[in-house]
Amino acid sequence: MNIVIIGCGYIANRVAEGIQYSEAELYGVASRRKEKALVFAEKYKIKCFSLEECMNDENVDLAYIATPNPTHYELTKLALINRKHVICEKPFVSSTKEVHDLFCIAKENNCFLMEAHKTCFTTLNKLIKNRVKELGKIKEIRASFITPPNPNMKDWNVDEFMGGSFYDLGVYALCFVNLYADTPIMKSTFEIEMYKNNKCDSECKCDVLYNNGISAHLVSSWHGKDKNFGVGLIIGENGFIEIQNYWKSTKAKISINGKDEVVSVEQKSDFTGEINHAYQCIKNGLIESPIMSEFFISQIIDVLEAMKKYRSKI
Repeated sequence: MNIVIIGCGYIANRVAEGIQYSEAELYGVASRRKEKALVFAEKYKIKCFSLEECMNDENVDLAYIATPNPTHYELTKLALINRKHVICEKPFVSSTKEVHDLFCIAKENNCFLMEAHKTCFTTLNKLIKNRVKELGKIKEIRASFITPPNPNMKDWNVDEFMGGSFYDLGVYALCFVNLYADTPIMKSTFEIEMYKNNKCDSECKCDVLYNNGISAHLVSSWHGKDKNFGVGLIIGENGFIEIQNYWKSTKAKISINGKDEVVSVEQKSDFTGEINHAYQCIKNGLIESPIMSEFFISQIIDVLEAMKKYRSKI
């Protein structure tokens, strides 16, 4: 399976490294700015495309969309119409309607479609998912993602459309808690601190209640001190599981009935798991992931929409 990355930024570089350890092939890179793509292509010794060239190349099997948030919908739609499978970076799109529209287009063109939430597919989280039953009934899940202020913030990071700390960081926390709650969301509530431009949030605290009674508390913030930091905590009747930097970590603490254990895994790239998952889904003829499904993605986007609606009233 040949993958072309659309976009040449920081995440695109990390995706490229992850693909190199996967079952798929890093085939090329595409960008509206071809001069930037040429530098990226030379670095990884791959083909360089304009966007149009990428869509017309029959050897391209999958497009990995790694561009700014507001471009996700149109680029994903373009790739699907041209019969390319798609993995699109988070946050997927701006509304649940757009989620549904894109999955309809994917089905019409017999293409696989998935949001790129690596958290669900890291080696560690796959291990923890198999062991979480040892906690007994889950009562509460907590997840945070906090970064220092970034003086080089891009316009789209702080835009009211798909910007703010919750779109930037909260989606990781939301994906984590949804993965382990494993049931539909009943309601979500928010406490927000606005960014200096008053268009988006610089910090968001979100409480989520699930249909099975599990409660979750999420924090996204651009008010960190000196480095990125986050903790995922799953609390059950028999104990807890704690994961520092849960979206990429290789180590977790498991405490069951007072007995503590540290588990660790090997992982060359935190992006490889999602690539291999998509590869296997496509190989088996699936249109959507049984894990990162249309419903799972819609649950995330629904909370983002609710947050944005709440934020607009502040």
